[in-house]
Amino acid sequence: MLIKRFFSLALCVSALALPAAAARRAADPNSLDEVIKKVQSAQKNTSSLEADFRQEKTLALLSQPEVSTGRFVYAKPNSVLWTYDAPKRVTMLIANGTLTTYYPDLKKAERIEVKQYQDRIFKYMGASGAIDELGAWFNFTFTNTTSKPYFVLDLDPKSKTIAKRVRHIKIFIDRKTYLTTQFEYTEGDGDKTRYEFTNIKVNAPIEPSRFTLALPANVRVEQMKLQ
Repeated sequence: MLIKRFFSLALCVSALALPAAAARRAADPNSLDEVIKKVQSAQKNTSSLEADFRQEKTLALLSQPEVSTGRFVYAKPNSVLWTYDAPKRVTMLIANGTLTTYYPDLKKAERIEVKQYQDRIFKYMGASGAIDELGAWFNFTFTNTTSKPYFVLDLDPKSKTIAKRVRHIKIFIDRKTYLTTQFEYTEGDGDKTRYEFTNIKVNAPIEPSRFTLALPANVRVEQMKLQ
């Protein structure tokens, strides 16, 4: 579960930059060149991002989707905060190479060192991205439907190894801001997770203290290993 949670978090973070890298490889330069340039420019000029999110999980074992809501905060180079408000309170923080997951209602927290993975994930946050690597992992389909307020990027894994983790990724890019406003992925077991981001604030000042998690003295902290 810990690996699955970190992988899910990593996908959402890297989604901010995937469109630029993927579009360049899959695009018809005669029709998508300007879109690519604007997506890359938006990424390059984004030093911080904050938004409300709605997460919907469709699981094989549940008859109804599981819906959660909260707040997402990102600041360059590698600080991320997910705060789940409902239905259960959970805080997930990546800072200084450590992922901390805090369950206030359970008075429990889990910590895991993720620096070796974090560096790989966050390099996609730059405008340059890692085009060759993404092209080695995924096949891309870029859709431009003029009646829609967004562009759509579909990613399908090329190898069975990647498909064991994720079967499909779909990213929605806003036509006006060129930022990711919706993101969904289907895991190897068929479970699907969808995020919708609203009230997005780009480059608004974010206090460094937002990425400091002060745990109460009565919280049990468990040190985990990512295997």
